[in-house]
Amino acid sequence: MQTPAPKAFGNQAPKPRIVQYRNKRYSVRLEPIYWQTLEVLAERNRLRLGRFVAELAESYEGPNFSSYLRVFCMLEGEQALARETLGPTHHGLLDVVTNCPNPGVILSRYRTVIAYNSAFGEWLGPMDVAVIGAELTSLVQVRTRRSLTEVWQDMISGREAKSDAKLLYVAPGRVNAAQATILALRSQTYQEFYAVMWLSPQARRPGVPGTAPTPPARAPQD
Repeated sequence: MQTPAPKAFGNQAPKPRIVQYRNKRYSVRLEPIYWQTLEVLAERNRLRLGRFVAELAESYEGPNFSSYLRVFCMLEGEQALARETLGPTHHGLLDVVTNCPNPGVILSRYRTVIAYNSAFGEWLGPMDVAVIGAELTSLVQVRTRRSLTEVWQDMISGREAKSDAKLLYVAPGRVNAAQATILALRSQTYQEFYAVMWLSPQARRPGVPGTAPTPPARAPQD
């Protein structure tokens, strides 16, 4: 696909904006397209923009809130594309994975986590890094019968529909292991690829608090 010329996007110079919620002011500098996306997401959640941004900011601990918001918008767009791409043929895959009692993860073609369910959060246990937006192998060790890169390319190309894997998650004081199955999902209409990874039912860890797939955020800095 040919990349559009920059002028096709109109004026997307970053624009500073101040939003306010409960007497707190947040000064953020973003391109107009990201402001539009945040407004849509806030409306979808039945929140005013100020409160929506404030809720993201309250838990953010990184050095650049504007950069975080850009990534957040892009991931939301990726999830929306997955719903549009996979929904008609896979009965709302995001909803199926999110509500399934077995640990499950949806991955982009770049092995980026775009959604996961609470059972997968329970399997991971308490952790200090964000799951949404992370590359899979930055979270867990993945062992397949061949190199993961080779297996993944075969799945993207259609030469392979699924692959068994062994997962290992190492954290201070604990090591979690699980068997998993990775399934390739392709859309002929959108020419897009996603994968869903299911962990075996035995991978569930009752009694460990779940990790909600909500993004982190804190004090805004540009």
